[in-house]
Amino acid sequence: MLKECSKILRIAQEANAALRTFASSTLDMASIRRLEQKADVEKFRIANMITSGAVAPNVLDNMLLLLGHEDDIVNSIYNLARELCRYGTKDEEEARYIRAQVAEVVQLVDSALETLLGMYEQGDVTKLRFLRQTIERLEETGDDVKESMLDLVYARPATFQSFYHIVQTAHLADNVLDGCEDSADALLTIVSSIIT
Repeated sequence: MLKECSKILRIAQEANAALRTFASSTLDMASIRRLEQKADVEKFRIANMITSGAVAPNVLDNMLLLLGHEDDIVNSIYNLARELCRYGTKDEEEARYIRAQVAEVVQLVDSALETLLGMYEQGDVTKLRFLRQTIERLEETGDDVKESMLDLVYARPATFQSFYHIVQTAHLADNVLDGCEDSADALLTIVSSIIT
């Protein structure tokens, strides 16, 4: 049953791959929206399985929490994509900078999602903790990207729209990696309680 939850991570990988196109061209928002909806359907299906007695009561709440965190990853990718489509800056230097920062976050999310999927294959709590720490380091690198974007926006004059867009983009990008770390925490808790 636990591996059912990993299906949402596969959807997150597809959505993140679609987000990657922002660095080189325009986003396919319809595709990302379909993936977000697909994740919602999977979340509902898996939650029904979990609550219908397919999961032991001692891990039920944590399974639902994990499911919610993984769905949040897809939702955060969708929200980031929407923000990127909302505002087209006229400043080419600013546009290049935002594309570069988003590309870096997409790469970090790729690594975090691969590591999360690897956690599903582990039965050793020590190795699980190591993988969780790997995700934490990726999230901290994402924090550095966010701070860099915020430093830029406060260091130079900007229109309100530009200021708001960069701040929103920084926080929304950070939310994706936060969701990966939250999922890793929940998964570690579940597997630890099953093994020990």
